[in-house]
Formats: sequence, structure tokens, C-alpha cells
Amino acid sequence: MSEKIYQKKAFIGGEWVESESGERFEVHYPGDGSAIGTVPACTRKDAQKAIDAAIEGQKALAKLSLVKRIELLHKATELAKKRDEESSRLTCLESGKPIQQAVWEGSTIDGYSWSNFHVAAANIKSHRGKTLPNVTEDSNNKRLIHIYEPVGVVVNISTFSYPSEMPNCTIPYALAVGNSVIVKPSSGSPFSSIIIAEVLEEAGFPPGSINVLTGSGEEVGAELCANPGTQAIGLFGQEPTGEKVARNAAMKKLLFAIVSNNPLIVMDDANIEAAVEAAVGGCYAHNGQSPISTRRILLHKDVHQDFVSRFVERTQALNLSDPLDEKADVGPVNNSKVLETALAHLEDARKKGAKFLTGGNNPKGLYLEPTVIDEATGDMLVTQEATPGPVAPIMTFENIDQAVELANSTRFGFQIGAFTSGLANAYYLAENIQAGSVYINEATNCWDEMAPFGGVNKSGIGRMLSDWTFDELSQIKMILFDLGKVKQ
Repeated sequence: MSEKIYQKKAFIGGEWVESESGERFEVHYPGDGSAIGTVPACTRKDAQKAIDAAIEGQKALAKLSLVKRIELLHKATELAKKRDEESSRLTCLESGKPIQQAVWEGSTIDGYSWSNFHVAAANIKSHRGKTLPNVTEDSNNKRLIHIYEPVGVVVNISTFSYPSEMPNCTIPYALAVGNSVIVKPSSGSPFSSIIIAEVLEEAGFPPGSINVLTGSGEEVGAELCANPGTQAIGLFGQEPTGEKVARNAAMKKLLFAIVSNNPLIVMDDANIEAAVEAAVGGCYAHNGQSPISTRRILLHKDVHQDFVSRFVERTQALNLSDPLDEKADVGPVNNSKVLETALAHLEDARKKGAKFLTGGNNPKGLYLEPTVIDEATGDMLVTQEATPGPVAPIMTFENIDQAVELANSTRFGFQIGAFTSGLANAYYLAENIQAGSVYINEATNCWDEMAPFGGVNKSGIGRMLSDWTFDELSQIKMILFDLGKVKQ
């Protein structure tokens, strides 16, 4: 697997340090179980040190002019280009996603993760306050102004599926506003976050403005969420993690993107070829483990046979292989817990009468075959939960109202894909489905860095990317001047 075994440290207050416990843990490559490297097993005490450092780092960062913060963001993107190949490879090794998909994410030149720095540097210039009219008095003496200020210390907690993108959905935006950041990456994918911190250190960000703690969520994550020294929590993760973090964080600002059960709807007037390709990408890209992966396919009864025939053929043609293989289409799931959950959901579907059209056989290691399940019903775990892995349950509907009912039948509501050639259908679906985003004639695993990203119901809190992140990670302060009461 990897010729290089990484031995990295935590980053606290501008210094690379071991945990106060002196303990370390191994990180393993999902492709064959071999070690990628080791990182410190940080503790609550380490988290407390990082919070203290971040408080001081935020003060230093906020003193910098906006022009200087923008300059540092641009400098970081240029320095990151030297780490392009390493960043892409680590994204693959940590997540287990095929190398080509890892390049799309982790490349410091062309990847969508590092482009967040460009977006943040460009858009922070227009993140301005407002002068408001006084509507309660007739004197015309008062002036109302609202301004944006940094919230303080922002915590980023990320899962393994996007080890580079998920931290970078928070870091550059938080820094641009003037917040400091503490990153708590997944224990299975810490190295991409460490690379980001190394680049930001080299760029010259003040000590303490960026910190990385490796370790367990139960200890490090819990302290970061509950400690009064942090003011905002950004989370990419599972529903139980989100609920636990929300309880621990109490009154702090929360920005959550939760792994969800996202449906792809195919109407009877859809372009079937395009819908099939969207389903393949939505269900199997990133090994089906993205928060926005397609986890249900809802088909109009009149296109069911045509769609299923093409979709099964495309699924069976996919190359399930070692992620480092340039020809790999699908790789392993990330870890044994993910595999156990997926297999439990598949077994539940079998017992309840689902029809397995391809896949679903005994996995080899962490390699689960892309699996298509027809005749799925609403009482199955695969249609109600966010099943991890390359699993595609299919349900059938007779009319558009049934399609909406099925789409809204879970507690989630992140991203919906819907294929139709009818404008009326498109509007009806978009306006009646409960979701953060509805993509007409596009896959569920689509996003744009200039658009709001987030879900409703159990799929998340707040909106990410571009100006939306600035708003979430800022405090609004209102300033009132009464010009009629000045000394004459």
C-alpha cells in the first residue's frame, strides 16, 4: 500500500506536540488494513490547551486587517500546490475512495476542497453590514447600523468520507471572518487536516488561529463541544453524533451537515439515460458513504423496467478494486463498523422480502459489492436509515403525489435529485419536497460552492459554503446613534 508511514503530531498554539498522555494510535488503509501512520491520542487536557491557544489566536487574527487575512488565504493556496500529489493520495488512503475521486477532492491545484480558500478570499470582501432606517420615531435623529463580528473559537468535527473537503468547508471561511479554528478530524482520517494546518502555518497565520487535535470524539470532541471557551461547532457526521454534539454544545452556534437518506426521483417523462448515470454516481461515488449519496431510488411505474435494466447493467460493469488502482470505480467501505451497519440493513431487507438484483453477497474484507435492491418497502432499514456503502434500494410510485409522499417519508431532508422533462412536474416536486436542496435533472451528490449547502429536519442545522458560512460564523451587532442628544 503506502511506502511512507506518517508520524504526525497534534498542532496546538503554533506548535507540533504529542498528547499529554504520551499515547498514539494507528490509522489504517481501508484497502488492505495496512498502517498509514500514527497520530497522538489527544485527551481532554490537550483539548483545553488547544482552546486556550485558540482564544489567544483569535485575538491576534482579529487584529489583522481584512486585506491581510485575504492575503494569507491566497498565500496558503499557493503554498498548498507543492503538496498536490501527497494531498490527493492521503485523501484516497484515509477514506478508501478511488484515487480519481480522491484527486477531485484533495488535489491542491484542481480539487474542490482547496477551492474553498479562493471562494472565501473573494467573497469576504462583500460580507458587509447595513445602515438601517429608524421606523419607531419621527425625529429622524437616530441612525441604526449593524455590523458582523467573529463569533470567536470555531470547532470543526468531520467524518471520514471527505477528509479534506469537510475541514475546508469551515476553515477558510472562519479564518476570513476572523475566527480561530480547532479541527477534530475523524480518527480514521486525520492526515488531511494535518496537511491543511501545515500549509496554514507556513503561510503565516498567527499561532493558535488554526489547531488540530487527533483523538476520540468521546474525549476530545466532547470537551471541545462543552467547554465555554468555544463558541461555534461545525459538524459533518452521523445523526447520533449530531444529537450528542448538540446536547453538549448547549447554546452555541451550530452548523451541521448530517449523513442522510437522499432520494432520487425518476418521473415517467424523464431522460432515462441521464437518470441512470445520476443514480450510478449518486449511489456509488465515494463508495456510497457521502452525506449526500443517493440512498433511495424512486421510480415511476412506467419507467421502472427500462431504468432497472440499464441501472443493473451499469452497476455490474463497475470495477470494485483497490482504491489506489487507477481503474477502480468503487472501493471498500471505510471501517468494520460501517460494514456491519450496511450488512445489518441488507439482512433486514432480505427478511422483509426485498428482491436483490445484483450484489449483496458476502464481502471480502471491507469490499462490499455494489448492490441493487428492488421492491424495497417503507418499513425496511435501507429506506428509512442512511445506509452506508454502495447500496441502491428501489421503490415504485404511480403518480407525482406518491413520489412526494415517499420522498418525505423519512426524518431526513438534505438533498433530492429529480428527473423530469416537465416544467410543472419540476416546480411541483421542488416546492413540495422537504429538503435543503432539490436538484432537477441532477444527482443528489451535487453542490456548488456559491450556493447554500445544508438540510432540514434531521439532516442538519444552518447553511454552509460561501456567504452562508460567513453568516453562520459571525455575530451581528447593532449600533444605534442618537444625533439629537449630543452636547451643543
